[in-house]
Amino acid sequence: MAGAVDDYVWALAGRLRGPGRLRDGMLTEVREALTDAADAYRDAGLTPLEAERRAVADFGPVRPLAREFQEVLAAARGRRTAWLLLAVLGIHYGLSELIGRMTDWQADWGSAEPSALYLGFARCTDLFVQAALAAAIAAVAAMGWGTRRLGLRLTLVRATAALSTLTVLGAVAAGTLLTLFAPTGSAAGELLWIAPFAAVLVSAWRTWYAARLAA
Repeated sequence: MAGAVDDYVWALAGRLRGPGRLRDGMLTEVREALTDAADAYRDAGLTPLEAERRAVADFGPVRPLAREFQEVLAAARGRRTAWLLLAVLGIHYGLSELIGRMTDWQADWGSAEPSALYLGFARCTDLFVQAALAAAIAAVAAMGWGTRRLGLRLTLVRATAALSTLTVLGAVAAGTLLTLFAPTGSAAGELLWIAPFAAVLVSAWRTWYAARLAA
């Protein structure tokens, strides 16, 4: 039968969501601390059951500890999301620029020319992606330095999740529209990015959820 230490650790584990290795490390540290405390009580003459109960009582309720640990897990998840966004968006933008410079636009447009509306939308898309890249770099820095120095850990985590979601949705929508409205346009190229962008969205959702649990 599980003792008080196992019950405490299982209850704590049920409240934590975040990177598996960090989460497992937290639970291991808690278990070891409780086990050491219980051993000390047994050496003092208490029965094993009484010793575990006393150790757990000294450790305090699960909820406050879970909230403290969850905040750390949320920050770790936010850092992962920020780096993933930067990597995916950077590669996508870099390849797009490379292909655009290597390919003559007339090969796609032929004798036709892009309309002023199309060119304006293309410029706006470039500015949006460039701004998103700058924001992603800022998010990486904020989730590293900012969470330690500014004391805005959960705020920065939520902002990173929201930024990642809006950036992915905006980049995919703009890229698809630009491709479809070109004379020889096909969205097949954008389909190749479904998996990487979906990974960013999933990570952003997990980040938001982890932050909500810590609130």
